[in-house]
Amino acid sequence: MKYAKEGQESDTRRLIQYITKIGKAAAMARLEPVVINTLLLFSQVAREACRQHMENVLVSIVLAFGEIGKVAAGQKMEISAKIAASCLGEIGNATTFARTRKETIAVIFALGEIGKSVTSQSLGDAANSIAAFLGETGKVAASLNFEDAALNAELLLQEIGTGAIEQNLKETADISVRSLQDIGKTADLQGLDRALLQAAYSLETIKFDAEDRYLMSASIIAEVALLHFERLEIEKLEDKLNKTSRGKKKFLGTRL
Repeated sequence: MKYAKEGQESDTRRLIQYITKIGKAAAMARLEPVVINTLLLFSQVAREACRQHMENVLVSIVLAFGEIGKVAAGQKMEISAKIAASCLGEIGNATTFARTRKETIAVIFALGEIGKSVTSQSLGDAANSIAAFLGETGKVAASLNFEDAALNAELLLQEIGTGAIEQNLKETADISVRSLQDIGKTADLQGLDRALLQAAYSLETIKFDAEDRYLMSASIIAEVALLHFERLEIEKLEDKLNKTSRGKKKFLGTRL
């Protein structure tokens, strides 16, 4: 906090790296109180970094949440994983943070890392929260015209949704589908054609997997969303994008 308040960016980031190692080691040792204290400490420093306009520090903290949360989830420490996700959700959605493109992409990436881990461990409550946070952050990204960030959120929600179906996490699958629909609608309002098309592709993928595993709730929600997108003439949109892409792969994750 001292370094952050003094605007010493390099020293602040260096200490964040050290504390991240401690947090991950504590998670591996299942020392949950240490993990929780670490996450709450990072949350305080994140607010100060925002006040000081230190974007790189904030991104470092966001990625630290993702790293520690992922390890905690791997150890089935659901409370720690949910706290990490909640802090990321606050950074991704709260007006107190700057919400630049770089920060938004980092939040989405970190949420995705934790989300995939909690889903594979069948931690349903945490997976539900993260799918919802990803949806909200993806909507924010689309509303700010950060199309690459919105695309990454959609791809991660697709991965979490299909993983939830494999683990029979019905509520997580449903939330993933609704989140994709919300991002797609926002992308449509903002004229983000690639994000709109990706939402349709991701919904179709989850719908197919849900039908295959007889999870009819997710399948029905996806079908309703797809009917909305069909009215937007997705096939014509796909043709237009194929012509402009000139054979390039359409949807790639964006590096920070």
